[in-house]
Amino acid sequence: MLAVFGEALLVLALLLAALPAHSTDLLAMTAAAAGAGPWSEPAHWCGALAFALVILVETGRQPVDNPDTHLELTMIHEGPLLEYAGRDLAYLQWAAAARHWVVLVLGAELFLPHWGGFGASLALLAGGVAALCAALALVETAQAKMRILRVPALLAVGGAAALAGVVSWIAGT
Repeated sequence: MLAVFGEALLVLALLLAALPAHSTDLLAMTAAAAGAGPWSEPAHWCGALAFALVILVETGRQPVDNPDTHLELTMIHEGPLLEYAGRDLAYLQWAAAARHWVVLVLGAELFLPHWGGFGASLALLAGGVAALCAALALVETAQAKMRILRVPALLAVGGAAALAGVVSWIAGT
């Protein structure tokens, strides 16, 4: 259920990133997010907030999930992995790590400011991913795990913020 809500929020956040680009091509969306111009739009802020919640959901971090627990009842992302061992478990953990980094890179490219040539963009991407990792660690340290019945309300707040961004984009154009 949380994965379905998280995917819907991801689609809304990507819609907000695609609106300035007038395309769903990732290169066009990245080019449209370059510079400081998008940060003057409220839709970009709403999309960044929604995508921040997507990062928490998709990577299985607190307050949505606690990956360090040993209790099956509190596991959301790690629970299905209990049946695996050896090479299969390593593949699944590698896939989770790859998803983690892909979501962070996507968030850094679409919702953090970047500009310049290839070298500057690459350095800003590395800095943006490091900043997102630090923010994720700060959230995990400061926030306890939410009760599972409260997580859909958190995702609804993200959905409301994304929809407010869509409305502000439509009203502004």
